[in-house]
Amino acid sequence: MNAIGTVSIGSPASVRRLQAAEMLWRVALGGLAVMPLAMAVAHRSTPLFLGVSALSALGATALEGRFRQLVRESASALFRPTGIAVLAFLALSVISISWSQFNDISIQALGEFWLPIAGAFILCQVLPKRMTRQAFWMLAGSVAAACLLIIVELETGLTLRRSLGMRADSFIFNRPSLTLLVLLPPLLVWLVTQIPRGWAVALAILVLVGAAVARSDSGAAGLGLIVMGLAFVSAWASVRATAIVMAAGFVAAMAMAPFLGPISESLIPPAVHKALAGGHSRERVAVWQSFGAAVRVQPGLGAGFGMSPRMRKSKIVWKVPKEHRRFLGIGHPHNLPLQIWTELGMVGAVLALAIVLLVIRAICRQSRLVASTSLALLAAAGAVALVGHGAWQGWWAASLGASVAWMLATCRTRLETRP
Repeated sequence: MNAIGTVSIGSPASVRRLQAAEMLWRVALGGLAVMPLAMAVAHRSTPLFLGVSALSALGATALEGRFRQLVRESASALFRPTGIAVLAFLALSVISISWSQFNDISIQALGEFWLPIAGAFILCQVLPKRMTRQAFWMLAGSVAAACLLIIVELETGLTLRRSLGMRADSFIFNRPSLTLLVLLPPLLVWLVTQIPRGWAVALAILVLVGAAVARSDSGAAGLGLIVMGLAFVSAWASVRATAIVMAAGFVAAMAMAPFLGPISESLIPPAVHKALAGGHSRERVAVWQSFGAAVRVQPGLGAGFGMSPRMRKSKIVWKVPKEHRRFLGIGHPHNLPLQIWTELGMVGAVLALAIVLLVIRAICRQSRLVASTSLALLAAAGAVALVGHGAWQGWWAASLGASVAWMLATCRTRLETRP
């Protein structure tokens, strides 16, 4: 597949402009492909590579004289149900600055989260039709190299990083492991469907990612990989039944989020807490109780987008029972639905849930393999969101956005090569 395609009829683009566009398309594809390895080296770098890729794609589109066409196609996508739901969630996020006690932290969180989302949206519009086999092979090589780097570094006690004077804490590979997790599904689909005996390469990649995740400190990545496998098997047996179960699970998770702390406290026995001491299960339950108490102070609209890191310093803390105030200073509730409730209230929770349900509906319209893989990816991301990092971290938004772009490219490649 050619990387730049055919210029629109009547376009004044010169040969030089076409050559420049070709170069920019290669930068866009390369930036997205090397993301896993870049994350293994610099564990917050996905927004940078996603941004470079998106800007390069925009530049190439403009040089080809297709910018207005891109604007029309983007507007059309945004005014479909899923796009409208996302725009409504964005509008609420921006408007919430008006009642946020710390406007600076809200604005910073908006930029950190929504800029990668915007970049991913651009790439999803333009990159799938430009994707090449070389780019997928580069992604495969980048994933394999990242896995080997993580495994070797951890097995050697991060000796190389220490010798170079770099940060040498083992947990810095948690984010790269999660990035590998979400980039794995589209890569496996492409290998299995587009490469002769690609299942063997796919199996090797799967083993490498599994080994890297298992060796890392990221319990969330390990959980995500297990959930991904179970969800794929279930969806392969029945896409519709799996989608229904997943939709019900997301509804339950969002509805119960404000009460997650008390529910967990009453259901988790001491023996389980003792077994999970390394994962700080008791502390996590205490965090959920604290932020749940904060939700009950402002349940309708929340405290404002991105306010979780400053909750301990906000006026809300004085309305929270004293025994639950301490863990409001932890930074975020380690649960995405609870963080949405905390910062955007019931309105934000309903909008976020609408987005997820619309995405599930769209997935069910795909072929069996793509639908099964996409549901597995969504299930893994959901599992990570229930126990992992802050909701608005840019590296996670960029990693998920890149995964969606690769998945769309995989879908298009399968359609174009279908007999």
